[in-house]
Amino acid sequence: MNTVRARVWQFQVQEAVVTVTEVGQGELPVGLARLIHINALACDHNRVLDYRTKQLEVRLLASYLHTAGADGPLRVDHRAFTASSRHIRGFVAESSGLGMLTAAGEALFAWDNTAHPLHSFDALPGSLTDYQNDGIRPDLLFHLPGGRVAGEARGRHRRTKTLLPKRPLAEQKNRLQDLARWSAAHQDHAYFMSWVWIGRSGVAVDIFLPQDKRWDGALDVRWKRQSEGHQWRFPVHERRRRPSEGPLGQMPTDESEPPLTPPSATDALRTAMPVPVAARTQPTADPLSQTGRLVQRLYDTAPELDAEFVGNPVRGTWVPADALGPAQHEVLLAVLAEQPPPQAGVRERLARAEGRFDACLDGRLLTVVRSAAEPPPSWQDLEEVLLSPA
Repeated sequence: MNTVRARVWQFQVQEAVVTVTEVGQGELPVGLARLIHINALACDHNRVLDYRTKQLEVRLLASYLHTAGADGPLRVDHRAFTASSRHIRGFVAESSGLGMLTAAGEALFAWDNTAHPLHSFDALPGSLTDYQNDGIRPDLLFHLPGGRVAGEARGRHRRTKTLLPKRPLAEQKNRLQDLARWSAAHQDHAYFMSWVWIGRSGVAVDIFLPQDKRWDGALDVRWKRQSEGHQWRFPVHERRRRPSEGPLGQMPTDESEPPLTPPSATDALRTAMPVPVAARTQPTADPLSQTGRLVQRLYDTAPELDAEFVGNPVRGTWVPADALGPAQHEVLLAVLAEQPPPQAGVRERLARAEGRFDACLDGRLLTVVRSAAEPPPSWQDLEEVLLSPA
């Protein structure tokens, strides 16, 4: 598991005023395999889906992102990043942002994909009909024992030498205002936001949490408390979206540039699922069955692999992350023929892997990242690391 520098902010809304206070700093554990895995799931069910294109995207993302060892910081090839087109920078930033959001959910709320469901707000099942589509919508919905928590993923490219800005951007204030209005319209629904920064010194993230005693324990354990952290206050104003802002949830890649408008990872995750509940006139398929059809398409177009995972045929191949030069990593994007047995929790998997590789298994989709200098793990190794004891 790698890390990124993180700042944690707590905020509250009282009498139409938002108060945001820095409460902690530390290192956020982030799995490169998880980042790549989320991008691999960004499939649009209305378009042609082919394993080869997904593998090309995986190879590209893993070429820009790299690590300095199994427990080192997550980094980006900044020179290549700044030399790339806005579309490529947007793809890397958005894919990273969604990964940071799930990593923050794991660290702060003890969210575990093996125990607690996770939904896209554009793919809510029919049982969650209490959400209205009013133009303001977060990205993900975490289901936790203490209730539902909505998550928003955003980010920027920082051209300055300082990776973390000392003052908030107008876009951050605007989005917190949007989310505050959304929460108020849904009976003070819990929510949080992650904001990724990519710059010459690496990758960092600001995490904005609602003021709630439920999260104090996580802050005490994982982050160094800031007794005199920065604080800023601003009123909640009514704000109209400008036409240039593009779809909600997009992550502009540079502080001096307008948001991207072409489809990318965040948009693909949205369009991969049925229309929002409030916009439906007829019932649509459950998102789990929809995801199953997407994974089946990947399986049908993936090359055959002479291997089995707990007796389950596997398709896919290893690919070197060498789009920008010699590969530092190799990535396996594999699809299983059938649903595997229950998997182990994330902490248990990490302990078993002992830094030899990073792996993510969700349903039938398996992503493994390893150093290009090391031999690939055997299928028995993957089974021992990923699956729960019988």
